[in-house]
Amino acid sequence: MRHTIGIIDSGMGGLTVVRSLVSEGASLDIVYVGDNANMPYGNRPAAEIVSLTMRMLDLLSEREVEAVAIACNTISATVGQLRPLSKVPLVDIISPAAEALARRGEPDVGLFATEFTVKSGLHAKRVRELNPAVRVHGVPSPRLAALIDGAIGDEKAIRDEIASMLEKLAALHPVKTVLLGCTHYPIVMEIFKSLAPDIEFIDPADLQADAVMRLLSHDGGEAPGAAHADAPSLDIVTSGAPESYRLIMKRLRIPKARSISRLEA
Repeated sequence: MRHTIGIIDSGMGGLTVVRSLVSEGASLDIVYVGDNANMPYGNRPAAEIVSLTMRMLDLLSEREVEAVAIACNTISATVGQLRPLSKVPLVDIISPAAEALARRGEPDVGLFATEFTVKSGLHAKRVRELNPAVRVHGVPSPRLAALIDGAIGDEKAIRDEIASMLEKLAALHPVKTVLLGCTHYPIVMEIFKSLAPDIEFIDPADLQADAVMRLLSHDGGEAPGAAHADAPSLDIVTSGAPESYRLIMKRLRIPKARSISRLEA
């Protein structure tokens, strides 16, 4: 059975979730909406984040998607306000990541994310609910997502920002594991690994992709698995530059999108 799902993000970070779904060979039609013109969402107040997100959700409702993956930790931090307003099920990216951290059995873990995501405290709250013995040490960045979303044009600035975040985390508490709590961050995973080879960085995209597949399996009665011959398709709607998407998709080795259309800023 073929399924149609939506993926939303403040920019191009959610393409890491697309990569995870495409790599599974699932029989999916994916509609991706990225609001690059208004990113970073992580520096905005909650009411504005909800308003901008509802514009994307309304567009996806018109496309008759069965579910929407919120491939943005900042937006996921407002999911409690969004669910009553949404016409389709929402899969946030914080819950599966928190479950993974709680299962690791490490007393202290790190979190790199936007200011809004860290201040929300949702990762720490959900991890604590599942495993009270785990403490989450969050380090926010007001600029890393925007630097990455700019088609990775300034690698030195990206490296400097990541180095600063690592220094701040070391001052808080030494950890062996850091959750990349912004889907933009895994786009430059190699920089994180080169600056901190002794730390394991968790990409939440695979965890969210698994959650999406489970939801579709439960709702549709049949998993959209690789047994189906039809390859996944991808349509992109963005308020940003199409060429930037093509560059990041090439970097992530995502097949060419079927279409890239305009979302008015």
